[in-house]
Amino acid sequence: MRPRDSLKSYINFFQSQLAKVSNYREKVFTLAFISGLQVTHSLYKHLLKHNVAKMSEALSQTQPFIHLEEAMRVSSNPSTKFSEDRMKSKSTREAPDHVPNRHRR
Repeated sequence: MRPRDSLKSYINFFQSQLAKVSNYREKVFTLAFISGLQVTHSLYKHLLKHNVAKMSEALSQTQPFIHLEEAMRVSSNPSTKFSEDRMKSKSTREAPDHVPNRHRR
């Protein structure tokens, strides 16, 4: 996994490579998956701490880390956040189609 790669893209790449191999030992592929992560990545540390030896177990634990990574990416990109906030505030400021005239005499 390169430093700029997202965890989600790394997992997709790894699974596509795994699909090309017909006969493999699960433990070897699990270790290759973990070894391919950045040593500083929190998922790497988590998988080692919990001594994960099955690929299915490793993949089942990735979702919270993907969500965290995506949330961090959104919060670190203020232009995306600004445009999303602007769209929300614009929709709450829009006037209804018909506004009654309260000042009629």
